[in-house]
Amino acid sequence: MTHRLLFVLTFSLLLAACGGSDSTDTPAEPTVSSYLEGNLTINPAVDAVADYRGFELLVLYREGEADADTLGMAQTDSTGAFAMTITAPDRGVYPLIISRRGQVLRRDELVVADGDSGRVNAVFPLGNRLLRIRSQENAAWMAYRNARIHYNGEVSRLVQTEDYSVQRMENVILQTTALLWSLRETFPNTVGSTVAESEAVALLNGWDDSLAVAWAQQIDPSSPSYIEVARVARQATARRSGQAAALDLLRDFQARALTDDDKAGIQTEVVIAHLDSLNQADAIAAARTLSTDYPETQWAAWAERATYELEKLQPGLEAPVFTALTTDDTPFSLNELRGHITLLEFYTPGTQAYQRDIEARHALMAEAGDALRVVSYSLAADSLINEAFLDGQALQGIHIFAPAADGYESEIPRLYNVNTLPTRYLIDQNGNIAGKYIGAGAMGALRGDVLALIQTP
Repeated sequence: MTHRLLFVLTFSLLLAACGGSDSTDTPAEPTVSSYLEGNLTINPAVDAVADYRGFELLVLYREGEADADTLGMAQTDSTGAFAMTITAPDRGVYPLIISRRGQVLRRDELVVADGDSGRVNAVFPLGNRLLRIRSQENAAWMAYRNARIHYNGEVSRLVQTEDYSVQRMENVILQTTALLWSLRETFPNTVGSTVAESEAVALLNGWDDSLAVAWAQQIDPSSPSYIEVARVARQATARRSGQAAALDLLRDFQARALTDDDKAGIQTEVVIAHLDSLNQADAIAAARTLSTDYPETQWAAWAERATYELEKLQPGLEAPVFTALTTDDTPFSLNELRGHITLLEFYTPGTQAYQRDIEARHALMAEAGDALRVVSYSLAADSLINEAFLDGQALQGIHIFAPAADGYESEIPRLYNVNTLPTRYLIDQNGNIAGKYIGAGAMGALRGDVLALIQTP
């Protein structure tokens, strides 16, 4: 069975949920400032009046929200000239919008880095032409984007022409990573080169593990992707030299980390490395170290959930028992299903990954017959949405709705450490956990495990 692999995948998904800034946070006080000037004009064939007033340039903290913060704004004069200073909370890439008379003419990206000065000269309409922002930072970002465009195009060509082979794909990977890595020399210490070098390491993962590790060790600890680089290096080292060597590498990365948050993030990889080695006791100890040594970091909550899952939700342990009212107000207890294989699934009607699994879910229930019971728990707060979904789908099984507005914080999802939807637990005939399945794409593994339990005396 695939229980251990799926459990490690669970932890990886938790890492993805915890490891990064919250895009909805209010921006901090501006800490970096850059300058942009240039000329925006109109092709005489489109408008012969040489008055280029009214172009508006906006640099936003985040696009697509009514309260998006404006980091920089400028308007052109009659000659098309403009100039503006952009102040941002962090060095990085931000949305740039150019419009005129209420019509958006171009959405693009602008790198804001302290002291960077750029210039834009453009004649509208641009058509398929690129908006070129002349500065060291933005040239580096353009080079990175071009490398990615080339990579995506090559992969698409391989797939669409049925010309795919492992060797051809490897060649594309190696060419792309060499180009990305070269930006370190061409555009040193820029946002573009920093992103490119980390992405080069990530692309090499599983293709050239030796080179991935060598490059990972050259990346400066100040990189925003330092944790992700350490993660790739661990995986590559484990494949090449085993988990003991991978743990030694993580200790080196952790010792060089500049912040507690990065040290804590790398400690999560220590937990996963122990899991990969099937060392549950060491994984629990590493998770507790994460909790005690880095209590103020964003990873502390992850450590608590990880420790709980390691101690309470491992395959072979008794599934947490609960009681609830079903959608038809019938009292239900998980203990009632002892003697049957039970699939306990958590979802919301709006979860597309769950909707895509419905057909496979029905097929599994038909194939397993009376041996399988399915308990479906919706975390959606709106009972009308839940009821409409069930009426439209005719889902078989036992159905439970979370108490209004409780969602993930409801007692039963917390018992099962639900953080990603859909989450499914397979419970054997004795009431013990047999497997956990996260997100889309797990129905094949789930089916195999159900059939194996049916065949087990």
